[in-house]
Amino acid sequence: MTLLISGWVALDDLETPFERVERVLGGPASYAALAASLFTDVRVLAGVGDDFPAAFRDRLDRPNVDLAGLTTHPGETSRWGARYGYDMNSRETLFTVVGVNETWAPALPPGWEDSTTVFLAAAHPVVQREIIASLPKARASLVDTILFYIESALADVRKTMSIATFATVNESEARMISGVASITRASRKLIADGAQRLIVKLGEYGAAYTSGSDYFIVPGFPLEEIADPTGAGDTFGGAFMAYLDTAPDLSDAEIRKAMVYGSAVASYCVEGIGTSRLETLTRAEVEDRYRAFRRLTHFEVPD
Repeated sequence: MTLLISGWVALDDLETPFERVERVLGGPASYAALAASLFTDVRVLAGVGDDFPAAFRDRLDRPNVDLAGLTTHPGETSRWGARYGYDMNSRETLFTVVGVNETWAPALPPGWEDSTTVFLAAAHPVVQREIIASLPKARASLVDTILFYIESALADVRKTMSIATFATVNESEARMISGVASITRASRKLIADGAQRLIVKLGEYGAAYTSGSDYFIVPGFPLEEIADPTGAGDTFGGAFMAYLDTAPDLSDAEIRKAMVYGSAVASYCVEGIGTSRLETLTRAEVEDRYRAFRRLTHFEVPD
């Protein structure tokens, strides 16, 4: 079983009320790969510039993470900067440098076409569909999107959502695509319009899952301190798909478990700045928080 993760590996500048860092390891593929490696074998498909630090590659290079698809190209590694206030559900994007991703085109290394699942972080929806088509043995795929493509290529976004097994959007994106204010109604409408299964990311409040047969909400874990919310959504996606990569089937019960595992790992991510907490996280810690989720959400109805 192997999860292929495609997306940006980047260098981030991050500022919170508590800390400021520059040129730290970032990008959706980095967060997703570190999270997914806690559950299954991972393949990373991404491009970086010749300025990408070797030490950062080493931090991604784990025994069950294949970096043959992390290729170096002449030019600058993609960069992103953001500032958070005390309300960490919102942020100010300071800059985005596309770098080598302006021309980089994903190409599967030999043998990677047998990947069993795939998580496609935000990219052009046509590229996402091409990668899905190149993986005939994949039993499940998840695609993420961003506002830029919703505004510039909405028809392609919708088409890709209908092809992928799962699609993730945040609250504002769900409302924008559906034209409906209520998240529940927006999710139902997107399913009716062609999406197979939809996950709406709700920030610190968790995530909502919708399919033709099920509706499920996993809360955010109640943390007393949050260091940095960057990458939490990609961490969720990586852990969610990695658990499903090992699951016996894609039943509603297994998907619900994957949602809780995704939220559990994401809750650890925000405890450190950048990828720092994910780099030290263990599966035993994840299982502890998974059990804590079960205790927090369990209730019995008297006869």
